[in-house]
Amino acid sequence: MSLTASSFAVLLLLVLSTWPTCHATHNITAILAARRDMSEFSRLLTTTGLADEINERNTITVLAVDDADMAPLRARHLPREALRHVLSLHILVDYYDHDKLHRLPGGSADVSTLFQASGDAPGSAGMVEISERRGGSVAFVPQDAGDDARPTSVLFVKPIHEEPYNISVLQVGAVMSSPAAEAPSSPETSTPTSRHNATDVVPKTKKGTGSADDTADAPSADDGDDERENHAKKNGAISAAPGRLSLALAFLLAIKIVVRV
Repeated sequence: MSLTASSFAVLLLLVLSTWPTCHATHNITAILAARRDMSEFSRLLTTTGLADEINERNTITVLAVDDADMAPLRARHLPREALRHVLSLHILVDYYDHDKLHRLPGGSADVSTLFQASGDAPGSAGMVEISERRGGSVAFVPQDAGDDARPTSVLFVKPIHEEPYNISVLQVGAVMSSPAAEAPSSPETSTPTSRHNATDVVPKTKKGTGSADDTADAPSADDGDDERENHAKKNGAISAAPGRLSLALAFLLAIKIVVRV
């Protein structure tokens, strides 16, 4: 019993037609499940729909905030859309890990965020500047930080999770916000969030030293750790069952063809 050329061709076509397409395999909720002190940040990513967008992208960086540093934002009681915009500033549409933060061309770079990619940010208000400061600290500053002499900035604390060139989760010391992000959306200008990739990085010359400001804010409700962990288990795994089932069926059909030959 041998496999003829025609049978082999059929087998190859069946396998290729059912082979899973390339897609992101990370899940931000599952990643943050290991950090009980970031349960509120994780919950808000889910309730605003940003967790799904993070999981759909192949290259992403999330600037996560612990529960204690979420308190100022919680006190603001922002409406859901404004809250979504604020959190979107914490999601960079490029990959930055600990090493890359300390190898910025010229000492700084402008990076697009999901707020910029959504189409809701006016002009370049959804861009965030990353800059290395004296002493080796790294700061993140939204471009639309207001007219204050000292722009609101947040400092990099430590890496949480790194999967090179796919997803990086970095802890920062405060919630980053801006007037544009917190502005109420008008029905005429509000548009659904776009999933296309925006311009990623524009190298800049290094700017002067600034200081971090912990006055950023954010709303939220109290959720138990058990509820968050259950949600992580529910959403944590990327389902591969359909692809595996299709492959199994393809091989069964191929075996049937070989037997007939």
